[in-house]
Amino acid sequence: MAEDLNFVDLVSLMRIQPDTIVEKFGGLINSSFFDASNILGSLMQKGMINFTNSSVGQNAITITDLGKQTIKECEERAKSDFDALDFAIITQLSGGKRGLTDLGSSVNVRQRDLALHLYKLSEQQYVSYDMRNGSIDISLTEKGFLQVKSGMPKPQQAQVQEVQQQPQAAQESVAQPAQAHAEAQQAQMQAAQPQAEGAGAASAQEPSTDMKELEERMLRAKKRSTYMVIGVAAVIIIFVLALILIEMKVI
Repeated sequence: MAEDLNFVDLVSLMRIQPDTIVEKFGGLINSSFFDASNILGSLMQKGMINFTNSSVGQNAITITDLGKQTIKECEERAKSDFDALDFAIITQLSGGKRGLTDLGSSVNVRQRDLALHLYKLSEQQYVSYDMRNGSIDISLTEKGFLQVKSGMPKPQQAQVQEVQQQPQAAQESVAQPAQAHAEAQQAQMQAAQPQAEGAGAASAQEPSTDMKELEERMLRAKKRSTYMVIGVAAVIIIFVLALILIEMKVI
């Protein structure tokens, strides 16, 4: 595609049909024969068209391979998504810049890039244009005006990601309280563990102390029992000896 192609060239190129002749081309672009001839001469210099003699006094217009490639590129670009440069262009149009030169300078792009984006904007109905007397007047449509007021739209991919992230965010919002509750329970269990260990140690010491006391009591009881047995035995012996002595005296 020619680097110096402008929007007037592009629109004029799109108007050329297989049976278009030089002599009638002015009517296709609402321009005089003189203005139409200047535009066709510009397109020929940029390698977009050629002239052939079809009959006496008539010159047919044929689109070159470069011109066909340019048309194909424009049609493909027209199907692309609305982007930041498109928004900058319609914003400048809303501010009153309607000429191609001023519009290109305000967004600081080449006329070729401006032509591609203006064609896309016109195909997507953000702008409309009126070609007359070899020049083009560009205006915002209602769609373009509303887009300027609403601002730069979010990229479609970002919107899809946002929709996908909403369920994930909801799951995280539900999971966070549950996780916090689980962490709180774990902290309580960890705090209670030393207390339980201390209680276990105390309970382990208590049986040891009780066993000692029980052993001492049993030992004391055993001693008392031994003393009682010895005492009873002594009383029995004394009693028996006394009986023996009494019998000996009686005899």
